[in-house]
Amino acid sequence: MSWAAHQFEYYAVQGHLPKRWRGKISFLAIVAGDQTCDFVGKLWSYGVDVGGRHIGPDDPEIWHRGWPGLGFSHSLFWGFLLAALVYLVTRSRPWTLGILIGVTIHVVTDIGDSIGTMLLFPFSTEHFTIGAWSYGVTPGGRNLDAAAYYSSLGFVTDVLWLGLALTNWRCLTLGYWRTQIVPADPGAWRWLGRWLPERALVTLYRSWFIYGVCRLVAWTFWAHVIEHHDWDLSWGGPAWLPKLELDHPAPWVAGLVAIASLAFVAVIIDLLLRLPERRWRRLEEAPP
Repeated sequence: MSWAAHQFEYYAVQGHLPKRWRGKISFLAIVAGDQTCDFVGKLWSYGVDVGGRHIGPDDPEIWHRGWPGLGFSHSLFWGFLLAALVYLVTRSRPWTLGILIGVTIHVVTDIGDSIGTMLLFPFSTEHFTIGAWSYGVTPGGRNLDAAAYYSSLGFVTDVLWLGLALTNWRCLTLGYWRTQIVPADPGAWRWLGRWLPERALVTLYRSWFIYGVCRLVAWTFWAHVIEHHDWDLSWGGPAWLPKLELDHPAPWVAGLVAIASLAFVAVIIDLLLRLPERRWRRLEEAPP
């Protein structure tokens, strides 16, 4: 799993969209698509403690990422299924494509841990992983998961995504929000604008980035200043956490499949953007 990386990747992707895609893909949909992956099965994977008894799945890694389980939520199939449902309900091209992008970047980012994701489900239930850090969603719960992630190359992943987002820091500016974000999704921003002033709307747009920074700093501080966990930036660390794995091909195969998946989705999005406008019933007409 990736922690703050999932917040930074919204802005890294938004800020580096191809020029011909800009203003045509909903940022809010990218966020929503990305969030659905863990929303479906992650919370129950941790389980809950009631009266001193832990209640949750016996094999959290299978429940979260495997099959049978909810691992389909970390696959390209989930992205296309969700995008199709959104299109049937809204007929909105910006939201349909945003959902697909959000899911895709999430499931590809998560190949970094030792469990990986079922990128090719339902054609294959094999997990694709590069095994850079140890999967920490164990019966130890959220705190152990955070401690393991922020003591390993997971921490480096967060920092890299933060740096990538900041390479186009202008995507966080008011001007960018007005010229790129609102035109792609004027209906949603107009609706929110009924209750919130522009300054609040821009703050909302930036909020996931701010949350990601706070998450990175706070969990790292907690893991190493308060709990004194050992750093282990070796490949597959931290060594103090039992490494969980499921059947998977070699890491280089996972890397190639991930690159091919990104390329495939990019081609599909580009083709859909080239469809004549009359084939899409646009729900948005003008910015607020």
